[in-house]
Amino acid sequence: MSSNGPVKGAQAQVGINYGRVANNLPSPSTAVSLIKSLGIDRVKIFDADSQVLAALANTSIKVSIMVRNQDIPGIASNASHADSWVAQNVVHHYPATHIATILVGNEILSDTSIKSSTWPALVPAMENIFASLQARNLTAKIKVSTPLASDALSTSYPPSAGAFHSEIATSVIQPLLAFLAKTGSSYHANVYPYFAYAGNSGQISLEYALFGSGSTVVQDGSLGYRDLLDAMVDSTFAAMERLGYGDIPLVISETGWPSAGDSGQVGASVDNAQLYNARLAKKVASSQGTPKRPGVSIPTYIFALFNENEKSGAGTERNFGIFYPSGSRVYDLNLSGKS
Repeated sequence: MSSNGPVKGAQAQVGINYGRVANNLPSPSTAVSLIKSLGIDRVKIFDADSQVLAALANTSIKVSIMVRNQDIPGIASNASHADSWVAQNVVHHYPATHIATILVGNEILSDTSIKSSTWPALVPAMENIFASLQARNLTAKIKVSTPLASDALSTSYPPSAGAFHSEIATSVIQPLLAFLAKTGSSYHANVYPYFAYAGNSGQISLEYALFGSGSTVVQDGSLGYRDLLDAMVDSTFAAMERLGYGDIPLVISETGWPSAGDSGQVGASVDNAQLYNARLAKKVASSQGTPKRPGVSIPTYIFALFNENEKSGAGTERNFGIFYPSGSRVYDLNLSGKS
């Protein structure tokens, strides 16, 4: 089993997403110090920035790096492009920097503007990156995957009905799952109970979204759900199962809760963000799994390290950080999973 995939009975660690869509962030070395202060042993970045990777060198932090969406078609069509990318962004830093995962793109199936240019190139790009790693005998140490958003699913309720959109199920998802199975990699899902709750607060209770329900809220056949995250994750497992790949492990590559937002954005508060992430850390540390996959630990990356002031969209988008750019905490958070 890969070091970055779920292990039955093992304690999964909480990681952090280190996004940098801002003009006021501290240096990478300061950011790494803040990551260490959280007691975190894994980090995900949204590129392969050499300064960030240098700052992470000679730490015990496992790093997930990313191929940018716009680089996918070139890497897919030309194996030498893939090899150059690996040479520059992996070999140049590894093993001093503990690169554990290469993520090819970010939520590319959510962007219909690149549907013809990039969606068909996703798995070929992953295969070319993998082949470059294989030529260097690195595939046992470094895995290849891609993070997908929840909108890859056309159905997620009840969880057992989870299914991928027909438009992508056989053309992109099936080859992706075959690649992950063949290479011993994990499906990376970005899962946000906050957005599900905020978009449907009339039907979904805040307690269910914040791990605060003391009893079953959703009964799905023989499985009972006390929190929305489990339901969303199990709908993804069901969707994979529907395509014949129910055994592929899963990583939650992004989840989190905003500490502030625009007026009228329900549920966005410091208290709720602190509650969500603290309870999440406890849940991940317990390795309890989900109703559909009990006892299977799921590595989970909180979004995000910093509030990022140049992110577009609603106010919540700029308020997912645990830290302000100054380095002070938005709220206290114990990520050890211990009370």
